[in-house]
Amino acid sequence: MKKIATIILSLYSLSYANIYEDLSDFAYKKNSDKNFKVESAKIVHFFKNSKECLDLLIGPNQVQILKTYNSCKNLEKDLNFNNFLNHDFLTLYKNDGQMIRQITRDLKNAMQDIMIYYKLHYSFSQNKDDMSKNPNLDILNIDPKEGGTLLYKVNNQACVGIELLRHNSKMAMKIYGIENLDKKCKLFIESPDFKNISYTMKDFNWYYLE
Repeated sequence: MKKIATIILSLYSLSYANIYEDLSDFAYKKNSDKNFKVESAKIVHFFKNSKECLDLLIGPNQVQILKTYNSCKNLEKDLNFNNFLNHDFLTLYKNDGQMIRQITRDLKNAMQDIMIYYKLHYSFSQNKDDMSKNPNLDILNIDPKEGGTLLYKVNNQACVGIELLRHNSKMAMKIYGIENLDKKCKLFIESPDFKNISYTMKDFNWYYLE
């Protein structure tokens, strides 16, 4: 009986010998072939309030929680959080940022057009093209002296509000996101780029026109 067990163990070891060899060969080459498919992935260590929170493995099509720490110990079992990681978070992570940078530049140019027009005339125009030729800009309401609201469109839908009003006795501009169902708009107004130009930790960013 002992002899049979030894034979079975030897056969078991031999059956996996080629796996050791295949893995050793891959360690040299480090490239995809018929036996190996290499996918780009990153391990991300996330800290919250200077304490370890999560270790995440971000792959091309999935985000996995490798480890949770005491400060975030319940997140691993949170179904909503896991859905967020593998949908909204993964979509944002895979975005290369080019689209967001382009919209940010275009929006800033539109804001600059309005500011320059007001500095030259000390009033606003009820004809949008007088103030800016930007095709993504529309007037919601405007008063030449008291200001009003313009809309900046993303994917032909109102996505950003540009409000012109008096603040600290001076004519000023502030911008804010407009929620809608368009994914491109949502991606933009939730981006750090947009947050940096729209508001601070305590208040809106005010752009004074005079």
